[in-house]
Amino acid sequence: MDERAVTPVVAAMLLLAVLVMFLSAYNAIVVPSLKQQAEVEHLHAVEESFLAFESDITTVAALKQDLQLSKRIPLGGGGTILDPVRSGGTLRVFEDPGGPLASVTLNGTTYNCNLTNFSYTPIGSFWRDQGYAWQYGYTNVTGGVLQTPLEYPDMDEVRKAAETSGFAASLIGIEHEGTGNTCTAVRISLVTFEPGERTFASGNGVGTLSLDASVEDIPVNLTATGSSETIGIAVNTSLPVPMNKSLRQKCNETLSEMNGTYDNVKNYATISEDGWDQVTLSFDEGHAPERVTLRRVRVAVSALG
Repeated sequence: MDERAVTPVVAAMLLLAVLVMFLSAYNAIVVPSLKQQAEVEHLHAVEESFLAFESDITTVAALKQDLQLSKRIPLGGGGTILDPVRSGGTLRVFEDPGGPLASVTLNGTTYNCNLTNFSYTPIGSFWRDQGYAWQYGYTNVTGGVLQTPLEYPDMDEVRKAAETSGFAASLIGIEHEGTGNTCTAVRISLVTFEPGERTFASGNGVGTLSLDASVEDIPVNLTATGSSETIGIAVNTSLPVPMNKSLRQKCNETLSEMNGTYDNVKNYATISEDGWDQVTLSFDEGHAPERVTLRRVRVAVSALG
């Protein structure tokens, strides 16, 4: 037997074994590491989009104009050149379960100021099941049933910030005009958020969070029912995050100023009961302002695939 013919075969088998071991180690160690890095970059992009959309919400509440804004959000990530398989994710928009933040009552009709929540939940993540959720003016990092604030060290700091929230204070605005000591015009602006027609998007492509703000000016005749010449504003004090303080303070200060300025204001009163802080302003019978307008800004928040 010529052993010289065996040597190349053995060498080839050894090289093949080394190559297989190298590829196995590469797939077991390097590829997962690369996919985890790609997933981290993907989640960072989701985080940036959430914070940018949070800024859009603040903007539309402050401007109170017809406005359309949107942010694209990558639903999946973790794909690499050698392994293009991507994770997925879902976007959801839903009405806040805590109920209205506030309400305005004019001539017996109540108009609510509602909030919406939106969230991103990963599917099959190559790193960790980290998602994001926005509610009450701030963003949480989520992991299953656990949540923690993204931009604050703890919930105590979130609550402190909510007490002076410029976002909450911008949701209701009160403007008034007068001739001499008589109030002749009042305009109340009310921003309310609601889920749009599409509230769910899922997959591993690109989703979109969008908001569509529409403004409606509603004239109100306070003398239409005789004794109902009253403006009433109620702020919810039972929400998990106390957004009521800055909004209540703003409304109270404005109506109190009107009470001290105009002679046709009959009564200014505040009351707290059943989880609501209420303030009312009444006018002398037959001497209500000639022009009372509710500027209602309805903001539809949607999740698009």
